[in-house]
Amino acid sequence: MSTTWKTPFLTSLQLRDTREKSHNEFITAYTRLANRLSPSPLPSSPTTTTSTDHQQLITDLLTAQSSKTHLQTQLTIAQAEVQSLQAQIRVLEKTAREKERLERRNADLESEGRAKSRAIQDLQDEMLTLTMELNVLADKEKATRAENEELVQRWMDFAETRAEVMNRVSNWE
Repeated sequence: MSTTWKTPFLTSLQLRDTREKSHNEFITAYTRLANRLSPSPLPSSPTTTTSTDHQQLITDLLTAQSSKTHLQTQLTIAQAEVQSLQAQIRVLEKTAREKERLERRNADLESEGRAKSRAIQDLQDEMLTLTMELNVLADKEKATRAENEELVQRWMDFAETRAEVMNRVSNWE
């Protein structure tokens, strides 16, 4: 995560360094000109300055001024690029924070989903248990009904036999 925004930033810095170092010759020429134009600590005679030296100084001055203009333009471009990179960094940081928030939310939802799955599984297990108990109770009810019918039938047979015996004894037949 941290390398995704660093790579373009470092690349931009390297491009800026390369661009600035490409103007070293202008900077050196300007420095030489400034050194020539600065007052010399040793007094010199006014006759030593020739027209060739004067022409060279003018040429150097024009070169230095053109270099200065060019460098100022490049400085403005570099400053705009720095602002653009800073805006990109802010966007990347905001995106990283949003990603972290979404990852936490995802983890929470996954945990909640697992808990609900466990609850559903527990509910299904409980339903299965209750269904099995219901089946056992239904079987017991059938067995009890059958036993009850058998007892009633036996009682009816007994009562019928007894009635027949009583009828025979009392000659009702």
